[in-house]
Amino acid sequence: MADGNALLLKAEKRANATGPFGLFASSSRFEEAGDLYIEAANSFRLSKDLTSAGKAFEKAAQMQLQSDSKDEAANTYIEAYKAYRKVDPEESARVLIQALTLFTQRGQFRRAATYKQDLGSLYETELQDPVRAMDAYEDAGEWFSNDNAESLANKSYLKVAELAATAENYSRAIAKFEQVAQSSLGNNLTRWSLKEYFFKAGLCYIANKDLIAAKTAVERYSDMDPTFFQTREYNLLLEIISACEDGDQERFTDKVYAFDQFSKLDKWKTTILLRIKSSIQEQDDNIL
Repeated sequence: MADGNALLLKAEKRANATGPFGLFASSSRFEEAGDLYIEAANSFRLSKDLTSAGKAFEKAAQMQLQSDSKDEAANTYIEAYKAYRKVDPEESARVLIQALTLFTQRGQFRRAATYKQDLGSLYETELQDPVRAMDAYEDAGEWFSNDNAESLANKSYLKVAELAATAENYSRAIAKFEQVAQSSLGNNLTRWSLKEYFFKAGLCYIANKDLIAAKTAVERYSDMDPTFFQTREYNLLLEIISACEDGDQERFTDKVYAFDQFSKLDKWKTTILLRIKSSIQEQDDNIL
């Protein structure tokens, strides 16, 4: 493959060329320039110069837009997003948003939803920006839902819920956990996960220090799914509520430890449970 910089020069020369009709020459020159920019981008990618690859893909997308090839431009912006992701996450997010704009303008909402989910992951992981991540996941969920892809929508909504709870926005977390639970009631494939959604929502109520609402919610969940009251998650929620009411940190610890022996607690649950434990300690300190 030719040198990336040499290909860039050829692409720029072709993009700025004028034919017999001057600047109003056929758009074929933009198409040809776009192809040359893509060649340059792939050359840079092979040599692991990902920043230059991303820039060349962007130029290619701009040429494709000039020739009114919007679908191709969207795909090329995706290539730019992939190139930038490991070296410049903010630039990666920027060009991915440009691709998303083109997808939605073309009515390609299912594809847009998939990449909006990727944008959420980019904000969450590389950029560590939970606010933008939540908004991206929320949009992805809505777009999947509008396309009748409820399982994919729920996956995005669960990300919103978990991030919201981690950020101590418990009301938003509860709303999303309950939304996913509601949509899972009539689905035999996802019904088994109800106890998980109820448990997480219940923990959020408790972490939000609203024990009355927590007790009401736990009973409401039992009405929604009559099998819930038979689960260990149901019993633990009641035990935690009781321990919080009594300010009994030792009982709280014992019950959580016993639960963990049968069902290993993940990092998210452990984080919320530690916050609840701290709130019990605060109660004791205030009494003293």
